[in-house]
This record gives sequence, structure tokens and C-alpha cells, in this order.
Amino acid sequence: MNIIYVQSYPVYHDLIDEQEFAEIANRDKWMPALTSQRGYPSQLWAGGHKSMKTEWQYDNLPGVPIRIFKTDQSEGKSRNHTSQALIKAARESEADLFVIKGMDGGIGVQLAMEVLIPRRIPFAIVIGGEWYHPIVKHAVAVLYETEYQFQQLTRRTLRFWRSVVPVQKMIRLPKSVDTRHFSPDRETGKTLDVIAAGRLISHYKNYQPLFELSKKKKVGVIGGGPLLPQFRRKYPEITWFGPVSYSEVPTYLNMGKLYFHSGYRDHYPRTISEAAACGVPPVAFEDIIHEDVIPETIGLRVSKKNYVEEISALLDKPELLARKSAESRSYAKKNLHHLSALPAIREMISRVRSLRNASG
Repeated sequence: MNIIYVQSYPVYHDLIDEQEFAEIANRDKWMPALTSQRGYPSQLWAGGHKSMKTEWQYDNLPGVPIRIFKTDQSEGKSRNHTSQALIKAARESEADLFVIKGMDGGIGVQLAMEVLIPRRIPFAIVIGGEWYHPIVKHAVAVLYETEYQFQQLTRRTLRFWRSVVPVQKMIRLPKSVDTRHFSPDRETGKTLDVIAAGRLISHYKNYQPLFELSKKKKVGVIGGGPLLPQFRRKYPEITWFGPVSYSEVPTYLNMGKLYFHSGYRDHYPRTISEAAACGVPPVAFEDIIHEDVIPETIGLRVSKKNYVEEISALLDKPELLARKSAESRSYAKKNLHHLSALPAIREMISRVRSLRNASG
């Protein structure tokens, strides 16, 4: 069985270039590497501003061939960009299974609608921020990260256009980070009360809570984007670090006593796990991030009405903060390491093999 993992969003959606994408160690690479280790040759495909072929290697895991295909658009929302070059390669491929990362990205939807569904090629979906798209009903497996996603996809609804995903198709997939790269750094001083990270863009993200928090606490933000110059001028009390390379992210995360995810839409950003691995307790809004993502022992889930006071109260309790810091690191090492995706991969392959055997 040959398997191709495909990024639904182009690499530049995360404001990185092709080379940086190819070097980052994350679950997008570990999954095909672990799949190959089990005897199923795997590749990783993505869209980008330019074409590129390379290979990614991590420790003693098999190397992952990476192919980046040039996308067809340069304007509009990057999440919607597509690639005819990738579609052509998919048609010519002899892969037995495609695994699409991201439910609604243009590349993934185009691949499913134009190639996989018409040709009845099995595919699985790894849910990212958005949790529903009509292509989900055609997937042989849906790999979800949170209980919220599971409930939304498996419950019946009055919306006639939305399909209910059978429970037997759902597979829990832990968030994975490199717990050696993301780790506590005693040499980095805690110069900030709160650190945050994200793309500074005019849609999808929400930064107003950071602006309010910065009136009382020292706040720093990692990340670049078109709004960075404007934010630097308007909110000089916040330390805007701008774009930071992958290798340097742990250093900046370790500057904060707490990590704050201020978004209203993303239900499990990777930076929550990265912060936890650094021993920086994560904080998020309780109606957005659920307890299975941030257990009470490792961080804090706050209300939208009183979050400034709740965060301030935790910062005023150094012993409790220290306990949560230690628990965050311990939790990440136990549950979020680079091998944590292996049970989900085994289950996904088992289901695909069962379907192939049943079809003769």
C-alpha cells in the first residue's frame, strides 16, 4: 500500500516559504515517516509559490519524500488556492490512499472533488481548524483532534446539507510536537507575563483580548503578517517580535510566564502544545478551547468577560504557576511527543485494509 499525505493549504498560508516548510519537524512529517516505518511507503505533498522536491529526515525514522507543487493563484485568500500541477500528479499516481490535512483548503477539496471521489480512491481527512466540508462523507476515515470536533461531526442536525459521520470512521489523533526542540529553557528569562503567537492577518484571527491585556500586563507576540506595522504603531506597549524562524520559537515562548491563545475560532492551535512542551502554561477562552485540550492541571480556561482578572490572578500565584508549568511539560512529554500519532496511523491503515479485503 502506497500512501500520499497532502497539505490542503499551501505552505505560504502559514507565512513560511518552501524551504522552511521542508525543514520544520512536526506531525505533518512524522505521520508519513511513521507510516513508512510500518512498511507502507509514503510521501508528503503540498502547494507553494514554486515547485520543489526534497526529503525530510528525523532521527532513525525513514526519510519522507516531499513534493511541493506550484499553485495557480497569487491573489485572494491563500487557503482557497489550488494547484493543477498537483492534480495532474495525483491522476498519474498509483497511490492506494491519500491523507488530506485540512478539511476545507482549496488543494484538498480540489483533489477530492476532481480525482479521489470520481475515481473511488480511498482518502482520509485530518481535521484542522474547520471541522466540516461535504467531502467528509466520502472519507474512509476522519482523524480528529478534539472532543468538540467529534461531537459536531457525529451528531444529527436539522441542516439537511450536512452529513453525519459514522462513529466508526472517527479516529482520535493527538497533537504532536518535537518535545526535544520545544522544551523549558532556564537560560531564557521570564521577561513577559504573557506570550502569544499567530499570523497577523485581517480575517479569522482575533487580537483584541491581547490589546486589553497589555494595558495591565507585559505582553509579547510572535508572528508576522500584513497587520504587523499597524499593530506596532498602534500598540507600542506590546512587544512585537515579528516573524521568527522555527528554530527560535522555543526561545521566545520561554520568555512568557503564560501562553495566551486569544482566538475565537481555532479549537486547537499547535502553539498550545508547543507552549506546554516548553513548560509555559497555556491559557484560552473556555467556550473555544475545551478541557480535553487544556486540562485544568496544565493551564487555564478563562471567560471572555473576566479574562484579564483571571489571568492576573494566576500570575499573582507563583507556586501554582510553577506547578502548572511542571505539569505542562510532563503532560506534553507523555501525550504530545512525535510518536503519539502512531496508534491513529495503525487504526487508519487497518480500516483501509479491511475495506480493500471486503471489496475483493
